[in-house]
Amino acid sequence: MQISTDVVQTKKNKTVILRSAHVSDAPGLRAVLTEIAEASPYILSTADDFRSRPENAELLWVEKYVSNPRDLLMFVEYENQVVGFMDFSCGTRNKTFHRGHLGMSVHPNLRGEGIGEQMLKKLFKEASSIQGLTQIELSVMHVNTPAIQLYKKMGFVECGRTPNAFKMQDGSFADQIGMYATV
Repeated sequence: MQISTDVVQTKKNKTVILRSAHVSDAPGLRAVLTEIAEASPYILSTADDFRSRPENAELLWVEKYVSNPRDLLMFVEYENQVVGFMDFSCGTRNKTFHRGHLGMSVHPNLRGEGIGEQMLKKLFKEASSIQGLTQIELSVMHVNTPAIQLYKKMGFVECGRTPNAFKMQDGSFADQIGMYATV
């Protein structure tokens, strides 16, 4: 799915661009995703996960979203660099067609500037045009308090918890909290 491009200001008056991913973005993504993962203990992938992927993994990832009219890969661009992303996939079966699931992350140098909120607002705006979609879902680690606060602010409600769902780099475990919001 392709979305309109928005230019927005962060809380610290930085100008960022929210836009669809393009196939031409793929070559530089591995370095960006690895850098985000190195400083993001709360996303599912580690930096090593990105480093060990096949050479064309980023291209296939972008193509998957670009070619699907119900899925979205949104990038946040700052000073001509991708500094954040949101991937959103809708259900494909009759019983899950109404549901979509998101994942998102922002480069550590730009966290706390309201970019996550801007991405979610953009998703809710664009989601209204996705045929059959009525529910947006996400999973978050229980230790990611800033994200949980943001999701609640944006109307997400906790709907379940899986204890010890994620094994952290230090050997500890984090619960998975499921959340949803209606479109």
